Amino acid sequence: MIDFRIDDTPELKAWRAEVRQFLETELPGGMHFDYDFEEDGERWAAYLRFWRKVGEKGWVAATWPTEYYGQGRSAIENYILQEEFSRHAAPTYPIIGQAVAAALLRHGTHEQRLRHLKGIAEVTTLWGEGYTEPQAGSDLASLTTRAHLDGDHWVINGQKTLGTAAHLAQWMFVLARTDPNAKAHSGISAFLVPLDAPGISMTPLHNMADGQQNQTFFDNVRVPVDCLVGTPHQAWSEVWFGRGGEALDRAGPAPVGWVFRIERTLNLIRRFVAENSRGGVPLTEDPVVRMQLAELEMSVEIIRLQIAEAYSNFASRRMRAGSSPIFSGNIHWAYYKELIPRFTQTCMEIVGPAAQIQGGPWAHLEGRIEKAFRASFGNHAGGTPQLKRMTLATRGLGLPR
Repeated sequence: MIDFRIDDTPELKAWRAEVRQFLETELPGGMHFDYDFEEDGERWAAYLRFWRKVGEKGWVAATWPTEYYGQGRSAIENYILQEEFSRHAAPTYPIIGQAVAAALLRHGTHEQRLRHLKGIAEVTTLWGEGYTEPQAGSDLASLTTRAHLDGDHWVINGQKTLGTAAHLAQWMFVLARTDPNAKAHSGISAFLVPLDAPGISMTPLHNMADGQQNQTFFDNVRVPVDCLVGTPHQAWSEVWFGRGGEALDRAGPAPVGWVFRIERTLNLIRRFVAENSRGGVPLTEDPVVRMQLAELEMSVEIIRLQIAEAYSNFASRRMRAGSSPIFSGNIHWAYYKELIPRFTQTCMEIVGPAAQIQGGPWAHLEGRIEKAFRASFGNHAGGTPQLKRMTLATRGLGLPR
């Protein structure tokens, strides 16, 4: 395995040590928790307690400007922070608050930033996602939820689906069509919507990996005009693709915790193989298992290389396929999304039939492999692999549709 070291100064080494010490103190042994697939109240409480401690350290907003509750740290410091969180098996930040912060830091008003970023930085306000609709998933531009201006309020009508953990959130970031006569990718605006506003109702959608998503309905929901983020009708380019505005957040590409779910799963398989035999032969000596392990190891290494390449391109301002960051980002997600179901299937095969058992004395590795297998099919968030490939071809390489 290739070892990319970026902490090449005493200051960066000290920063890594500080992050590592915090994790060892506050989350010894890590925490296998994915908010997409958890409904246990006690585990949610422990998860939020941990992240609020991170918020107290100021690390949720590590690279934000100090004016907006941040620490103004560098992209390389953020890379080290995220890398240590991933290696320690720390759970990812709750739901989509950081994505909302990114949009506000680029396109929000000063007042919007002051009002909303503090709760995101301190993890006292949770945000749900209001993008996907029953007939607008990967083809998000076909969304039909509408908002029209009525005096000093926007009035929202429509339906959103697959709002992961939105029933636990206080606010929702909603995309709605504000210009019905514009082309599909135009005429969409982004709104900050309080979930206790009159006219909002929600029904549960339970996924097969034990989590809850939601159907959210908007019936003449009124929000003040200052709840619109960015330029009216331009959310597709400004929010969805992060164009325009001013990049106040200094963070660059860094390891994303939920990508390293597969590494946590790989660590479980390494443990299982080291501790078990089959037919009197240690699994570490089984040629088929060794081949499968090699495949898993290479998959994780490819993910690491892609992340390192993305950061290198950011730091050097160099991009493949001309100057488009879309290319490298989408090739990474296309690979990951297609990999994860195969990866967990291979893990199930290594463990054998007992991998299907969720609990009890016969459940190997506390049933986590079986849970990881069920969760592996929830890889649609942000677009399916097919959509990523299409974006690679058209926006990255400039090929015709």
